[in-house]
Amino acid sequence: MKKLFFVLFLIITSIHSNAQDIPQNAIGIRLSEGVVGDEGFGPEITYQRQLFGEHNRIDINLSWRTNSFINTYRGGGYFHWSYNIWDNLNWFAGPGVGAGYIDFKTNFFGIGISSERDGEFFPYVGADFGVDYRFDFPLQVAFSIRPTYDIHNIENAAGVNDVDNFGVNVGIAARYTF
Repeated sequence: MKKLFFVLFLIITSIHSNAQDIPQNAIGIRLSEGVVGDEGFGPEITYQRQLFGEHNRIDINLSWRTNSFINTYRGGGYFHWSYNIWDNLNWFAGPGVGAGYIDFKTNFFGIGISSERDGEFFPYVGADFGVDYRFDFPLQVAFSIRPTYDIHNIENAAGVNDVDNFGVNVGIAARYTF
């Protein structure tokens, strides 16, 4: 496993010469849907800043996702390596960390749920993979996939873990670049 990560690191760093400049700053919104796990659908405010060189950036975000039984609030950051595919089309990948809060709903479509559970804070680790396109005017659009692993052990009254630790969401983003 260590060899695989080392080889991926070498590949990413060796194609550094093909990278295209990324914007100094970008701010916008990302809409995402959980495809694995129980995160649900929701918006995210995202801010990107070029950091540690002209082909690296940090993506800081605040999100809210909801499904039938929980609301999840998250704040975190991802480090991106960004590389050019063609013209203004780039791909990016990188690791991330953050913290979140799970809030259990007390009703579902107006029907009361007997949930006397408290919410819980948790840390998480993850990754971010995707492509973005930067237009000639100050707009960047992106599609990304984010697998995350939440570090918690949330059990229901019967002692069963009913909140997933692993989740994957896909999202589209639009950002103003400056």
